Amino acid sequence: MFRTRTMAAVAAMTGALLLSACGGGGESKSDAAADTSGFTFQAGTAKQNNADLTKGDTAVNAVPSVATKEPKPVLRKWVQLSAGKAGALDPVTINGAGFVLYRFDKDSTDPSKSNCSGDCATTWPPYLVAPRGKVFLDGVKKEDVGFIQRDGGFQVTIGGSPLYLFSKDTKAGDTKGQGVGGTWFGVTPDGQRAGQQAGGDTGTVPPLPSEGADTVPAATSATFFDMADFGEPAEGIVGPGCKPVRFDGSVTITGFAKVWSGDNCTGKSARVDGNVKDLNALGIGPVKSIGFASSELTGSPSPAAPSGPAAKNATFFDTPNFGEPAQGVGGPGCQAVRFGGSVSISGSAKVWSGDDCTGKSKVIDSNVADLDSLGIGPIKSIRFAG
Repeated sequence: MFRTRTMAAVAAMTGALLLSACGGGGESKSDAAADTSGFTFQAGTAKQNNADLTKGDTAVNAVPSVATKEPKPVLRKWVQLSAGKAGALDPVTINGAGFVLYRFDKDSTDPSKSNCSGDCATTWPPYLVAPRGKVFLDGVKKEDVGFIQRDGGFQVTIGGSPLYLFSKDTKAGDTKGQGVGGTWFGVTPDGQRAGQQAGGDTGTVPPLPSEGADTVPAATSATFFDMADFGEPAEGIVGPGCKPVRFDGSVTITGFAKVWSGDNCTGKSARVDGNVKDLNALGIGPVKSIGFASSELTGSPSPAAPSGPAAKNATFFDTPNFGEPAQGVGGPGCQAVRFGGSVSISGSAKVWSGDDCTGKSKVIDSNVADLDSLGIGPIKSIRFAG
């Protein structure tokens, strides 16, 4: 899968790339697949190969939460790709410091191309190696590894998927980025989504009860809270399919879905048809996943239908494409909005550019991946019916 070029060509490409900067708001220079002739591949871990542990993945500035605060992208002298386990993800690829590596569903894999730049790349630092760096392989096949030019170095890919770290993973083994926005997942050693059911799909939702489906629409999103009575922090989850749940104190939801006690919609389950103040009251134990049905499965109207029912709540996200952190907002009446990047909603409501539902407004009746696209400026409030 690799093409051989001269070292001079690699140097020329690298020099050209130094003219670009991370976080400039534009798309990263990550179109071209990189030659591997400038890299050294070694079997085993960095420690087994006596690598300098003050550099590479184990350097102080390479920790995800620290890397986001660096003035320039972190180019590691060496990287380690290990097939491992983190939380419920088994297998998942981790780096030499034990941090989970993630893939982004909106990226291209053939050819490899990153679609995460600017603020996105601050939240999800691209996993970069310096020119002529070393790559230690521990359970990952060399033929599955690739590189794309980026930010003065090379972003590592597995199975064509560009790799990232998550800024909120503060210690080895954290999996806080799993399932964020329905597009971010740990990456398996062959480049697939980690923690998904066989076949790399989002998970086939076990049959949802049809009872009541004619009167209660299928939910397309939900907001889970860390504590009972909707106490923050909150996690917004967007369907369809089976999604992991990180917080299990309470949930706000419009429509019906099914929650499960196990990962990948396994174990004990319970149907929810609306907000649940205390998920422990369901009697199935801690909630680990939720299954959303698609409109095709339930016969529910499309969430984009203008004649849809009035929404009772919505989940606002800090960045476009449903990137965390998230804020759950419920009606009735006018409510303040803290995040203005994107929103998931089932039903219709009206968003406003000013506080207390003043200024410019727009009716929304489905998920909006980028609220700026509404053309009314930053969103400050939302009005629900009632």
